[in-house]
Amino acid sequence: MGLGDLTSVKFSPDRRHEMIQLYLPNGLPMPNTPKFQAALIQEIRTLLYISSSAVDGLIAIVIGDVPLKAQVGAILASEFGSRVQVETTSPGLQGILITGWEFWQKHQRELKAPKLLIIATLPLPSVENPLVSGRVNFYKQRGLDWFRLYLLPKALQELQRAIASIRESQGVVALLDSRVIRRTYGKQVLAALSPFAKIDYLDTTWLT
Repeated sequence: MGLGDLTSVKFSPDRRHEMIQLYLPNGLPMPNTPKFQAALIQEIRTLLYISSSAVDGLIAIVIGDVPLKAQVGAILASEFGSRVQVETTSPGLQGILITGWEFWQKHQRELKAPKLLIIATLPLPSVENPLVSGRVNFYKQRGLDWFRLYLLPKALQELQRAIASIRESQGVVALLDSRVIRRTYGKQVLAALSPFAKIDYLDTTWLT
């Protein structure tokens, strides 16, 4: 074929068959309701207090909404002090790292795999982004289901990448988006996270 030096590609081991523990609580408000923010913060606080004595290692919290990320960071810093860090690659061995999706995807391999990964909401692309809006309009003009053909697959791809390091360490993923339970597409989300052992209650035994 006219090739010169041999090029070899080394692939990482297939981690898809390593089970995670998935905490999926019932009763949280939907993300687009006024009660969601307060309920989310309370759920995160409860998870952190329970895990403080049980988790030996990093805890990561992924929040896509920028104002909410800042608010959660301020609240948690007032309670957990310097353990709380926002988007840093040096959070400490017992750190609580608060990050957006972009930072997490870019730097998760630089960090030690967290024992607990808390995900506030599904990483659905924002239609306020001009590129996303343009693609959505492309599907709309053709009468196609833009959510299931574009937004949802992108979110599932992002979600699978986000939990890669957790799957390697066989840690716990807490997904606090109730749409996974209440919407029909929740089955696709769960399929993307498979294999997992589902947990719907808080207990320190599943964190140790």
